[in-house]
Amino acid sequence: MAMKRGILVTGIVLLLLFGICPGSGADSPETSYLIAKSNAEKYNAIACDEGNVAWVEYGAGTDSGDYSRAIYRYNVSGGRKDLVIHDPSWKRELAISGNRYVWSDGRGIFLYDNAQGRLTFLVSPASQYSPCIDGSTVVWVEYNKQEYSLVMYDAVSGGHRTVVSSAGSLGDPAISGDRVVYRESGPGNDLMILLNLTTMEKTVLFDGPCSRAMSAIDGDHVVWADGRNGPYQVFLYDLKSGISGPVSPSDSFQMYPDVSGDLIVWEDYRNSPTGSLNYRRGGGDIRLYDMASNMTKIVAEGQFSMEFPRISGEFIVWSGGRDDAHDVFLYHYPGNRTNNFSGKNEGTGYSATPTTFPTPGTNVRYYSTISKREIEWYSLESSLDRKKISFELRWNDPGASLSLTLVSPGGSTWHFTDADDSRQDRAVRMTISGISGGYLEPGKWTVAIAGDSVDGTVPYDLCWY
Repeated sequence: MAMKRGILVTGIVLLLLFGICPGSGADSPETSYLIAKSNAEKYNAIACDEGNVAWVEYGAGTDSGDYSRAIYRYNVSGGRKDLVIHDPSWKRELAISGNRYVWSDGRGIFLYDNAQGRLTFLVSPASQYSPCIDGSTVVWVEYNKQEYSLVMYDAVSGGHRTVVSSAGSLGDPAISGDRVVYRESGPGNDLMILLNLTTMEKTVLFDGPCSRAMSAIDGDHVVWADGRNGPYQVFLYDLKSGISGPVSPSDSFQMYPDVSGDLIVWEDYRNSPTGSLNYRRGGGDIRLYDMASNMTKIVAEGQFSMEFPRISGEFIVWSGGRDDAHDVFLYHYPGNRTNNFSGKNEGTGYSATPTTFPTPGTNVRYYSTISKREIEWYSLESSLDRKKISFELRWNDPGASLSLTLVSPGGSTWHFTDADDSRQDRAVRMTISGISGGYLEPGKWTVAIAGDSVDGTVPYDLCWY
């Protein structure tokens, strides 16, 4: 088989090539892509922890009669979709931390340690729901028809104790380290309360009229949806300064906020024609607020609703509302970091060769369409122990010509077409390896797909592994 004719092009050529891609304020193809596409229904059980995304799939598809339930995980660095666990439990309210997954199914709380392959069933006579997890600490709500409780379980020690009891309804617990934020409902108002699990000290963050819900916490930042002035609005409370206020006020609903570091995401309906009518939801988009830069931007918008966003680190995930499958999307937000397109071959040297084996069936494919002279962007993070990375771009139109350009974290750049693997099969298959078995440099790799010769629009799919 002939050697790939991958050409190391200069950064100047690369910038000229990429410069024809029009900018957009939403869902930039540079950083947003589909990671879970199937006929199976996924609903809102999505969780994100750094470079891992997890979700629940119900059965083989709508009206299939198959109601099996499985948790899947997508790893950003590896580009793989893997089965985590498949068992009969209903799997609602999924949360993850590292290799630990927790969910409820109406009968109890389930904790699965993927590293040890161990499933723990935490059951009591009371109703159990709304689990959250950080590290080895799991917290959930129990209701025994007389009072509500917050219960804590330590996955390492096996310790189990009630940390809060209340005659009023408790809900929406979220955990970060030894801090738990939750809602306690009163006769005419909801309190947002912070509990320190180490000192057992409770702090009321807000006590006022109307309802509030959907709390989240990371470090010193707490967010929730607050209905004090009409439709739910996202509020931020800074635990260091004690300052609280709306993040991006509007007259329309804002739902399902989440926070990670200086970043806040939520579901927003201000641009929807039905988003504020009688406080109804519909046609929402996903928005991001960067506290460090004081910037708000639309992450994803479109004809159909974007729902249930989650954020961890630089990764945002959400569910698409196009159909009952509720496919899962991921967006990478690099903040103020910039890419080095210098064209210099920094770090370890590389070789580019044809991929000689089929793409594994377990790998996630990103599906899209492209037109002539259009460019779509993707990115991935390489781990420290990777020695090679393979890419496969495929399309079906025999009259179309697409190409793949790849940029390493150090700025090394390659441009490949269908002819480069000596097989005219409407595909580009390439593997980048470290010379003499060396490791690839860690960091962000950028991929650009270009419609070199296209009549109308052409569907394509892309994967890496």
